[in-house]
Amino acid sequence: MKTKALTAAQIDTLAQRLSETPIEPNANSKKAGDSFARLLAARIGADRGARAFTSIMTADTCDQAEARLTLVLDYSNPDPAGKDTPAPVDEPKAVPAPVVGKRQAILDQAQTGALPPAPDFSKPTHARFRAKLAQIVTLAEAGDIAALQAFEINPVSSSPKAMARYRDLCVIAITARAQVSA
Repeated sequence: MKTKALTAAQIDTLAQRLSETPIEPNANSKKAGDSFARLLAARIGADRGARAFTSIMTADTCDQAEARLTLVLDYSNPDPAGKDTPAPVDEPKAVPAPVVGKRQAILDQAQTGALPPAPDFSKPTHARFRAKLAQIVTLAEAGDIAALQAFEINPVSSSPKAMARYRDLCVIAITARAQVSA
């Protein structure tokens, strides 16, 4: 449906509902609209007035525009006398503590010098990698950073990727221990 613009006389009629004193008729729709927008903003506030003005001015008919103005005035304004009512004060919301994931918690522990727990390779899918993991655990417990860094792991599946993560975390933990004792 195509929207027809309200005429200057129709806008003046709407504006008269907002003013106690008689309004001078405007021949120009733009001037009538500006006057109506100022009266509406003075009555219900600038932010709400701007939204209400847009809603009213985009009405399909004059009757619809009058109905929208009635809704704004009668139901959106808690004080029918038009007096400003203080806005409710929102209490500041408590900021939730950031959620730290399991991996981040393990990384944080490693940065303090604590060796991370070894990955669980008890499932049958990890069987062929258990010996390599045992070697990494032995090197980590011995604190041999050079041997850990030189230990080759081809991370092509989940087991080697877990071993590589464990090795890297052990290097971080051992390095952190060395810095603390130095």
